[in-house]
Amino acid sequence: MQQLVVYHTNVTSYSIIAREICRVNGWQCRYITGDLWLPIDVDAFIGSQFDAVKWHNVRPRRFAYITVEGQFDSAHAWRALRDLCDRITCYVPTQWGRAVLEAHGVKVQDVIPHALPEPVPGPPGERPLDVIYLNAHYRFYCRDKFGLFSQCDSCERKGWRFWPEIRKAFPGSLGFVSNCEVVDGAVGFKAKDIVDVYRLLALGRVYAHLSTHEGFGLNPLMAAAMGAAVVSWDIVPVREVLPEAVLVPAQSCATCYLYPHDIMARGTFTACWGSVGEFIEAVRRALGSPPAVDWQAVRQKFSAQKLYARLA
Repeated sequence: MQQLVVYHTNVTSYSIIAREICRVNGWQCRYITGDLWLPIDVDAFIGSQFDAVKWHNVRPRRFAYITVEGQFDSAHAWRALRDLCDRITCYVPTQWGRAVLEAHGVKVQDVIPHALPEPVPGPPGERPLDVIYLNAHYRFYCRDKFGLFSQCDSCERKGWRFWPEIRKAFPGSLGFVSNCEVVDGAVGFKAKDIVDVYRLLALGRVYAHLSTHEGFGLNPLMAAAMGAAVVSWDIVPVREVLPEAVLVPAQSCATCYLYPHDIMARGTFTACWGSVGEFIEAVRRALGSPPAVDWQAVRQKFSAQKLYARLA
């Protein structure tokens, strides 16, 4: 059995992905996460492009599995990412992400989508709720005309600001905030077992994916694997990953900043959303005439055994 040291950034989804990759390939892995300020050699890096540059003292020797989320502010950051992917093998989970990196000369070995975390339970016989939404809650930064950064509602990336209107339109709905932040009309939770997350996602007939930006979008994929119809803003990763979703036109966008005070790693992503009224109508149509969700096909396409074995 191979023994690997794997660094993943301190985000729940990356922790899940790291453990699934090691399980599928039969590796005995030691996991390192968090903010590391001293140089450290590891076998694999799993995280976003921004984290790969910010935590440049983490030095992967074998491969990096990088979720692309936007653009760097500096040429230095792109050069650092090019150097990394010239030295080791780099993978990304979306074709969109590959196009972004290759446009800046970053070498990408292959596109390997994020897989459904296992075990995936069977779909439910009944769904007691009309609408469900499950996600984290956090704000990123806007930049004003004076060049100053501040957290702002338009860069609250997961779209919880729209949830009160969704809840009002559909009283039979429930939201779950995965990092236990206080959100009007939602319940904070921390699930230790991935099966519990699937069961929460399966409570609703429709998964209202309110996120205004994604690097991939694991939650709506998991909801679809449980047979729920997915309604989402029309954002590129969701369009690529889950063409079965009902997409609501996104007419407004904001430029949002990550690591705004780190000149080397600072980057931007574009958050986009549309009319909440149109979103509500799309949910209403999905409830009235549910789109066929081939949950078995979703599970087969995003099988961890099939996808993550390609990282071996």
